[in-house]
Formats: sequence, C-alpha cells, structure tokens
Amino acid sequence: MTRSIPTTFLIVLAGAFAALQIVLGTASLDGNSQPEASISAMVIYSLLLILSLLPHEGPLPAATSLAAVVGSGLITALVQFGLPRSDWPGYAAWHPAALQCLLVVLAMRGRPGFAAAGCLLFSTVTIIWSLNTASGLEEGLQMCMAPVLFVATAVTLARFLTLNDLRAESKTRQALALLDEAARARARAVEAAGWVHEVRDIASPALAVAADPRIELDEQTRRRMLETEAALRDRVRGGSLAIPEVLRHVSFARSRGIVVHLLDDRDAVPDERELMALIETLDTLVPGLKSPGTLTVRARPVGKGPSITIVFSPNEPGDSVYLEL
Repeated sequence: MTRSIPTTFLIVLAGAFAALQIVLGTASLDGNSQPEASISAMVIYSLLLILSLLPHEGPLPAATSLAAVVGSGLITALVQFGLPRSDWPGYAAWHPAALQCLLVVLAMRGRPGFAAAGCLLFSTVTIIWSLNTASGLEEGLQMCMAPVLFVATAVTLARFLTLNDLRAESKTRQALALLDEAARARARAVEAAGWVHEVRDIASPALAVAADPRIELDEQTRRRMLETEAALRDRVRGGSLAIPEVLRHVSFARSRGIVVHLLDDRDAVPDERELMALIETLDTLVPGLKSPGTLTVRARPVGKGPSITIVFSPNEPGDSVYLEL
C-alpha cells in the first residue's frame, strides 16, 4: 500500500464506487440476454475487490494480484456474452467502470504492473467482442477509453507516490543519522570534559612539585612523576578503555616492571559487555604475569574484528600471550 494514501480512505472510496456499479448493473439486467452470467460476474468481482482491499503490510500479495488480472478477463467475457450487439448496451455493460475501480486499487496497493496487465486483458477481450457488433471497433474503443485512461493515471500516480515515499524514507534515515552523530558528539564532549577534570586531578600535585624550586626530586618522587606521565598517557591514548577497573590492572602491571600500552583506536564508546569481558580477562591475566615485558591492550576500529586485542610480549624468552575479545 502506498503510504501516502490511507488504507481506510481507499476501502471506503473503492467500496462505494464498486457498489454503485453493481447496483446499476443489477438494475439493467433486462438489457442482458444472459443475466445469470452477468450476476456470476458480479459475484466474482465482489470477491476479488474484497481480497484486494484486505489490510496487508507492503504490496498486495502476488497471488491476489494475479487473481484480479485473470478475473478481469473472466468478468469481461461473462458480461459481454449476453450484451446486445446491435446497439449501445448502456448500464448493462457495468463492468468497464467496475474493473477500472479494481485495477486502480491494484495500482494504489503497490502492483502497477498487474494493474496494467489486467487493463490490457480487459481491452483485448472487449476489442475482440466489439468486432462482431453493429458499430464494430468503435464501440470497443469507447468501452475501453475510460478504463485505460484511469488505470494509466493510477499507475503513474502510484509510481510517483512510491518515489515520494522512498525519498521520505531516505530523508528520515538521514535525519536519524544526524541525530546519532549529534548524540555521539555530545557523548565525546561529556567524555572530554570528564577527562579534563581527571587530568587536572592527576597532574596538579606532580606539577606543583616540579614547579617548586625548593624541592629536590629524589628517586621516589621521580617514580611518582613517571607514574603521573604514564597515567596521563593512558587517558589520552586509552580513551574509553581508561576506566577505573582497567587502570587498576595497568597500575598493578607497571608495579611489576611491565611496560603497558593502553590504546583506543575505536573512536566510539565500547559496548558494556565488551568492557566487562576485558575486565574479567585482565583479572585472570595480569596476576599471572611474573616476568617483565610489554602488555598492549587495544580497542580496534569499528567494523574490524576482533573488537579488543590483548598482547603480552616478555623481554626474555618465554610464552607470549595473544587474546581476542
């Protein structure tokens, strides 16, 4: 169903128009030499229209659309079987306008190709029938003119509305993408603000010591300065990985003489489950690292698996570690 046209509106409009055509055809049964065939056509038409108007997500089912196309040819043959051939049949020929309504519904419900095929079948049967009438081809063309024009207009309109819906969906996706980007930018801004406060809390004491000329730096102070530099580096390069639980393991590893690199190349906030998996892995790994070496924890770019890698390379010959999360 083309979303630009409400289903309820289409049901009411098509139902009222189809009912009018059936009433007119019933009132003019005396102009048809085979009224039973015309009544059968009305029953078939009513069933097809009801099936075509049933609510359905997306385009009309192909089986229903095909049944409407075949039914168009069958209804045309049944009604024209008893129509007079010497003069204009009037409302005894109720089927052109009725089928016009059915085929317009097909077009509006996402099946313009089936609508065009049904109109072609109706026109072909009508033209063949008209060749045996007193007026000849002219009568057939007159019967086909209005349905062909209306169905062609409906097919064009349905195509236009479908393109309009696709453009609207594209604009909606773009708007949502912009909102997501704005949310990510806001999250990065909040994270940056928090990072500034953390850096201030970490760096201020050490900088105060370094700026005081009266203080001589001993080995312990020098170690403290190195730890401050490493903590700052962790927060700069570690990004979203620099959470308290991870930093605690990093600090513990450095206390054992291990060089630690905390790298965040993701440029996005990791999933909570990934961070929990990282913490659990470090809980198991770090206490077991006895010898000096280099430990690298890296969050890889989005879309490249694995999400997080952990690598430990010992300084002396020994077992290295490579883990993927």
